[in-house]
Amino acid sequence: MAGTLRNRFALAAMLGTAVFFGQDIEAASAQSTVEERNNLGPAIPLSTDARTKLQLTVYPGNLSLIAEQRKATIPDGQSTLRISGLPTTLIDDSFLIGTATDSDLVWTSLRNRGNGYNAFESLLRDQIGKTVTIRRGDDDLIEGKLVALTHLALVQTDAGIEQVPMDRIIINDLPDDFTTGPSIDADIATTAPLDHVSMAYLLGGIGWNTSYVAVYDSQTNQLKLSAIARVTNNSGSTIDGAQLRLVAGDMNQVGASPMAKGARTEMMMSAMADSAAPGAGAPDRETFENLHVYGPFNDLSMKNGDTVILPLIDAQILPVERRAIFQASSNPYGMGQSSQTDFVRPDLELKLTNDGGADENSPWPAGITRIFAKAPSGDTGFLAENYMSLTPVGRDAILPIGQASELSGTREVTAFSRTARPNLPDAVKADLNWTIRNTSDREETVTLRENVPSDWTVTKESHKHDRPDPGLITWTVKVPAKSEIKVSWSVESSR
Repeated sequence: MAGTLRNRFALAAMLGTAVFFGQDIEAASAQSTVEERNNLGPAIPLSTDARTKLQLTVYPGNLSLIAEQRKATIPDGQSTLRISGLPTTLIDDSFLIGTATDSDLVWTSLRNRGNGYNAFESLLRDQIGKTVTIRRGDDDLIEGKLVALTHLALVQTDAGIEQVPMDRIIINDLPDDFTTGPSIDADIATTAPLDHVSMAYLLGGIGWNTSYVAVYDSQTNQLKLSAIARVTNNSGSTIDGAQLRLVAGDMNQVGASPMAKGARTEMMMSAMADSAAPGAGAPDRETFENLHVYGPFNDLSMKNGDTVILPLIDAQILPVERRAIFQASSNPYGMGQSSQTDFVRPDLELKLTNDGGADENSPWPAGITRIFAKAPSGDTGFLAENYMSLTPVGRDAILPIGQASELSGTREVTAFSRTARPNLPDAVKADLNWTIRNTSDREETVTLRENVPSDWTVTKESHKHDRPDPGLITWTVKVPAKSEIKVSWSVESSR
C-alpha cells in the first residue's frame, strides 16, 4: 500500500522543540519486501545510551506516555533505525517518530522485534539458511541446515529433508542484533542529515494514585489536609532520569493497559531534585482539556517494581462541619407496627469544601483519605480512612469517620392511623418523637433523616425541618454536652 506516511504530531510540545516541517517526501510502500528493506541504507543502532531527553507522563488506568530524544548520526536518504531499550509493555501501534530540525522525516514501516510468546519462532526464522542442531534423543545431536519454517521446521541433513518439531532444534548462535527486550526497526527517509530523532509511545504498567493525609482538630473543627502521589512501576523496565508529570481526571479508554508480570513489591521513598529539597513544596499544576497535570518532578529513577512517593498538594487548613447523622430505617406505611426502636448510634462525618488551594483553581484528585486526630493525652492517633472522589473547586467532600460512641437516639411512634382508600394510596397520619442523648463533653450537631413519600406533609413539629429532596425530611439540631433533647413531629399524607 503505497503512500506518504507522515508524522505531524505533537512531539515538539512533549520535548520543548519544533518538529516536522519541511518538503514533502514520497515514501516507499509500507508493505516493503525483505529485499527492499535490505536496500534501504545503513542500519543505525539507537540504544538507551544515546538518550538525551526523557519525559514520562502517567495517566489514570496504568497508562503512560514516554517522549524522548536519542542522538544519532543519520545520513540523508533512506536508512533503518534499530531502536532498543524499549519497555516490555510498549503499545507498539502508538509509536511516533520524528525530528526536531527543518528536515522532513518519513517512516515507511515499523517492525517490533520484541521478545514475546513467539520469541523462539522469531529467532528460528532468522536461522533460515543457517546451520542448526537437532536433538533426536538425550545424547543424540546432529547438525543440519534450516531451509523452511511453518508449524514444523524443514531441516536438510545428510539423510535428506526432515520435518522436525521446533522444540527439538537448538540454535547455535544468536544474531548480532539480538536484544533481550522489545526493539523497533524503523525504516525512514529524510531530506537532510540528522543528529538525533524524537520518539513518543504509550505503555502500560506504570500507574499512580493519590493519598490524602488529614489531621482533624475537634476543638477548632479544622482539618489540615495534604496529598501525596504514589507512583508504581510494573512495566518490566527501568526508568532512569526522567522528567515526570502526573495526570488526574476521568479519561476514556477502550481496554486495560498491559502490565508486566512478577513485579517486585519494593517501596522506595524517593527524593526528587526539585520537589523534595528543603523548603520545596508541591509541584505546579496545569489544565489539559478535562484533565489536570501535576509536575514536573525531575530526575525520576525507578526500577521495575519500585514505588516512589512524591508531594502532590501542599497542606491546607480547612474549616469542617462535623455532623452526626441518624437515619430512620422503617417503612413509612409500617411505622405503626413498632412504637419504639432500640437505641441507634449515628454515623459521624466531616464536611469540607475545596477552596481551590494556593492558585484557587485546583481540584482534589480522587484518592484514599486517612484521617488522624490528637487524643486527650496529646498523642496523635489514627481515626478513619475512606475514599474521596474527585472534588472540583467550590464543591463539598464528605469524609465518614465511623459511628459515634457517645451519641445515641431512640425513635418512638406515639400515634399512627392508616385508612384504606379506593384507587388511592392509604391515608396515613402519625406522630413521632426522636430522643437524642449526648454523653460527651462537647456540643454535637445532629441531623435526623426521615424518608417519606413525596406527597406527605409535616403538620406539626418542635424544630423546623428541611426538605432537600421530595422524599426526604431532615432536622438539624444542636445537642449540648451531657444532655438530651427531643424532636417531635407529625406527618400525614396529602392526597
